[in-house]
Amino acid sequence: MYHCTLCDLIHKGNFSTLNFYLNNFTDVEALQNATRDILYLDGWTNTTGALRLTRTEIFNVANGDRPDVPNVAILITDGNPNIDEHLLADEVENINKNNIRILAVGVTNRVGF
Repeated sequence: MYHCTLCDLIHKGNFSTLNFYLNNFTDVEALQNATRDILYLDGWTNTTGALRLTRTEIFNVANGDRPDVPNVAILITDGNPNIDEHLLADEVENINKNNIRILAVGVTNRVGF
């Protein structure tokens, strides 16, 4: 079993916004409903901010992280990073140091991984 952030836990538009923590829901249906209720916000692609929130807020014991379960984040993006992109490599390094694994999925033709 893995801890896994969902794309909709964090909006990564102009400002990364945390929508809920891992411990806000105890059943799959409530989590699915909360995820469906999050609106898509068009804007810039703040991958750096989203990864920072994932590392500091999502995978945080106070917010539901379980230290005995591997942390995996699914990053779903519709574009290349264009906010604080000069800080992205450092944030990825911090993610790696914290043993968080990331699966990235591009959902438009504007993604050039």
